[in-house]
Amino acid sequence: MYYAGLDLHRRYFTLCVLTSEGEVVCDHRRLPAELEPLTSLLREVGGPVTVTVEATLQWAWLHDRLTAAGFRVLVAHPKQVKLISHARCKTDPIDARKLAELSRVNLLPAIWVPSPEIRAWRQLVRGRAALVRWRTRAKNRIHGALAAENLRVGVTDLFGRAGREWLERAPVSPGTRREITVQLAVIAALEEQIRGYDAEVKRLARHPDAQRLQTIPGIGVFGAALLVGEIGAISRFPTAHEFTAYAGLVPSTRSSGDKTAHGGVGRESNHWLKWILIEAVQTLKQVPGPVRFHYERLLRAKGKPKATVAAARKLGTYIYWMWRQELSYPAWLELEAKRVGCPMQTLASSA
Repeated sequence: MYYAGLDLHRRYFTLCVLTSEGEVVCDHRRLPAELEPLTSLLREVGGPVTVTVEATLQWAWLHDRLTAAGFRVLVAHPKQVKLISHARCKTDPIDARKLAELSRVNLLPAIWVPSPEIRAWRQLVRGRAALVRWRTRAKNRIHGALAAENLRVGVTDLFGRAGREWLERAPVSPGTRREITVQLAVIAALEEQIRGYDAEVKRLARHPDAQRLQTIPGIGVFGAALLVGEIGAISRFPTAHEFTAYAGLVPSTRSSGDKTAHGGVGRESNHWLKWILIEAVQTLKQVPGPVRFHYERLLRAKGKPKATVAAARKLGTYIYWMWRQELSYPAWLELEAKRVGCPMQTLASSA
């Protein structure tokens, strides 16, 4: 068996190939960032090769092409690689050999690689979410321009029919009028693009896992499609704790001797997954049920931000077991009520 480490750059690759005993058999400092020269060198080694790359911007296309060519490809977590194998001297050849060595000794912090279909799914729902965020920024610019002139909006929805008519008659300065006109044009263009995404998102949301997720209050068509795309396969998480940690909803813990300290949830997470779970909690904390009960129980003691994260963590646990057991949200509540030994009506209305 041979182990190849690849340090990826946009214009070139750095390759290092080791034997099972750690002997260097191929140390090419630079190769063009193309598939053919790389596969030719890997085949010249004369045996099965495991190729290791870091999860940088270019990893996906190379992973797919090398896998299709018959090579085993591992993708490493960049930050964890640095923690495991920190070096004072950092060069491209050293990085390539480091990846090969970690793979050889079975210490590589490999990540789960989603299939091309899941990556396309993610690209679709993330693209729509980005457009919605840009539309929100444009709307906020209009609200900010009106606030700067001390104008109070006389309608509930500024961007509905009545709101648009009010905007046309609003007594604003020429500069503000231009800002409003430009931002309304941006909003119209974004909404047209969002509608183009919607038909495909609705098609994805017919997936059985997405259908079950839509039984949760606060999770609609887009939220369910986003969750399925970001999670991919729930089986890759051995426990609900690992799933909620992946979503960035588990506080850090530092323990040494007799001292234990708990910190914040940290920044390392799947930001899209964390965002959609917290968004769903905004609805669930208004609906009678265990998530609302958990939120209100912590609200006074911990404050709104921490109580919201804790409620999102509870929701993530429920989603994990719903998915593993292929249950809808009402069916999961009924099962949970039996587990804790209380009537379902009591669990669903506990607040």
